[in-house]
Amino acid sequence: MPKVKPEHAERKKAEIVEAAKRVCNRKPVYEVAMRDIVLESGMSQGGVYKYFANIDEVFVFILNEETLTSSMKEKADAIFQSKETPVKKLDNFLHVIGQHITSSITTDGSIYYELISLYSKDPQRLETVKGQLNEVSNLQYLQTSFAIFLAEQIENGMFKTTMQKEEVLSLIEVYMTGLLHQPDLSLKASDEINVQISKQINVLSTALQKLLAGE
Repeated sequence: MPKVKPEHAERKKAEIVEAAKRVCNRKPVYEVAMRDIVLESGMSQGGVYKYFANIDEVFVFILNEETLTSSMKEKADAIFQSKETPVKKLDNFLHVIGQHITSSITTDGSIYYELISLYSKDPQRLETVKGQLNEVSNLQYLQTSFAIFLAEQIENGMFKTTMQKEEVLSLIEVYMTGLLHQPDLSLKASDEINVQISKQINVLSTALQKLLAGE
């Protein structure tokens, strides 16, 4: 049997992944099955399974496309290392996350965030793919950096709130998830999406500033 050239294999894998993304943009990721991807790709079942043994391997491939980039790390680090006030750092950081969401919506919609949610709600399933995932994603770095910043500001008394740090982080996560699942958002032009997300980030920032001021 002739050996498959690496470039041919990579091209086929890319085609399958793009088919998977199209399916994920039409239906919730938790409902997506390998059969959906096979049909969408136009390949035979054996052709798809030659490159991906199961749905989790496809999802892991998509998640690994979001590996932490140096530019994102530098942007986040610069905010927290700046001499701005904690409130200004909070606002700047939320807008970085907003920009990241806008970028995600205009490329692959909310697929990445839906996958993160899928695995976070199923620890056993996450454990089975953990070893295949790249160490840190852009989103994970942003979340971790913000959690550390928030804890430090609450501890030193710069932020005052009756809520636990975890509750504040959960509130932000719920809000961000809502941004991603707005009806027909991904169908709008990129500049419209940017304006809409920016306005909604401003609302979140104002609410958090009041919350963390003890109001």
